[in-house]
Amino acid sequence: MPIEELTNEDVLQRCTACQSATRVRLATLSVGVGSAVPEDIDGRVLRLPACTTCKAEEFLIRSLDGQPMPTPGSYSHLHRLLVDQLHAQLAKAGRVDKRLGKLKLPELSAANRKEFFLDGLKLPAPPPEKLERSERAS
Repeated sequence: MPIEELTNEDVLQRCTACQSATRVRLATLSVGVGSAVPEDIDGRVLRLPACTTCKAEEFLIRSLDGQPMPTPGSYSHLHRLLVDQLHAQLAKAGRVDKRLGKLKLPELSAANRKEFFLDGLKLPAPPPEKLERSERAS
């Protein structure tokens, strides 16, 4: 389920399993997934709600500092930038599991916005071969 668009109010996710699109309000999301054991919580993980059509679930994982990025400008690279920005926006708004405390995550740079997201924080349509592979796997 890639996220295809990020606004100040919501995120558009597309289900890989059934291709349905759902807008999820940012106010319903928070950073941090784990168990009842405080040491097991992971501030890089964000759980998206289950797909409203087929109930598939997705967890988005923020990049590690220094982690190599996919080829600049590729679909994977742009998705990674959106995931990291989503985490940063949620942290800035205080939408973080309280066991993590206050997180300050870097937001998308002005240079990356200018280079890759001139029309807003949106992904281009996925390459046809990705859709074909998903459909074949079903």
